[in-house]
Amino acid sequence: MNNMLRKALGVVATFLLGLGLASAQVSFSRLVFSGAIGELKLTVSKPVDTTRPEMLELRAEAVSKGFFPALFGLKVKDRYISLINPSDFGMSASTKLLEEGKVRREQKSVVNRETGLVTYTDRDLANVKSQPKVKEKPSPSWIQDLLSTIYFVRTQPLKEGDVIPVPITDGGEIYNIEVIAGRREEIKTGAGKFKAIQLNAKVFDGRYVRRSGEMLVWVTDDPARIPVRARIKTSGATVTVDLKRLP
Repeated sequence: MNNMLRKALGVVATFLLGLGLASAQVSFSRLVFSGAIGELKLTVSKPVDTTRPEMLELRAEAVSKGFFPALFGLKVKDRYISLINPSDFGMSASTKLLEEGKVRREQKSVVNRETGLVTYTDRDLANVKSQPKVKEKPSPSWIQDLLSTIYFVRTQPLKEGDVIPVPITDGGEIYNIEVIAGRREEIKTGAGKFKAIQLNAKVFDGRYVRRSGEMLVWVTDDPARIPVRARIKTSGATVTVDLKRLP
């Protein structure tokens, strides 16, 4: 999968990551979304690494199905793991485990808040002889990744017209995106009818994805702020992913 397509699909996954979190407790531990390109499973828990029990661990697993593997001849099973600090929703470490056809990679970012640096390591798991690629870059001490962004956004008031700036890191680079709160409306998905808030994620036109496009996300208009739909439009194509079921 080329990097541009991966980024675009990553955006869809990112803004569907409604893990049902509140600042003090976990409301939902698992959500399942589905669309024409595959299924996305989301979980939140205490970290596997017991040396950091104060953190929260966000996980997402994206699996291709339907026309996507048939069209591209490519089976995708990507996993995303993020450690976040529940006190301020800042990202501490982020890991991508990519399985796309014969490609198997581990991409990890670690943020050092004291030094203001992010260290990115890319390993080719399909080639044991290959050396990892490492790069280090100045970073804001408070930053998000693709998983933690929606967690932070959902804690905001989301009044119509609100603009929420978010610095994110991905692939060892730093990007600055915005999320704009839009109108309230009722939508229907496989999980039922919801009163929802429309969010416009400004990630295209060079902010994160180079090409032009539009990304809209709907979250429930209640304290849970569960994402129930995402829609991405770019290059004459539209992909819609709906919440399939609640726990």
